[in-house]
Amino acid sequence: MKRSVPSSVVASVIAVCVCALPVSSADSKARAKAEESIRKVVSAFNAAVNKHDAHAFSMVFHEDADFTNVWGMRSRGRKPIEDFHRPLFAGDGLQGPPSFKHAVFKVLDTNIRFLRPDVAAVDVTWSQTGAVLKGKDWGARKGLLMWVVTKERGEWAISVMHNMDLPVEPPKTW
Repeated sequence: MKRSVPSSVVASVIAVCVCALPVSSADSKARAKAEESIRKVVSAFNAAVNKHDAHAFSMVFHEDADFTNVWGMRSRGRKPIEDFHRPLFAGDGLQGPPSFKHAVFKVLDTNIRFLRPDVAAVDVTWSQTGAVLKGKDWGARKGLLMWVVTKERGEWAISVMHNMDLPVEPPKTW
């Protein structure tokens, strides 16, 4: 007696095989180009912070971006983000906001995870020295920038940024 395989089983096997095929060369090249573009955003961010340039800092954000700092203070929009950072980059840190006027910011690590071809979650681990808080050296700092980076009108930029402090030294035990 001849047994036939139901068409739904055949369709399922074909679907599994197609999904298991390697990513096409074109997809791989597009992803590599997108990752390179995102790394340029990270580089431009790093350069702007180290130049203490609020305008250049704001330009790595989309026009309608959201920004949250380590204290949970927020700004929405490129111009408000620039205005928020201007006193941080220019001030002395004696009163009011801290000063990053003489600070040195360093990107330690960058992890990029694509959620879609035009949306990526980006974690940037950073360190900083030379910041002043309440008139005193803030000491060595380490933190994590959590970004949602999107490609809009052909340009990659930050749509959402949250910044958090991390311990400079990891715990000795768990």
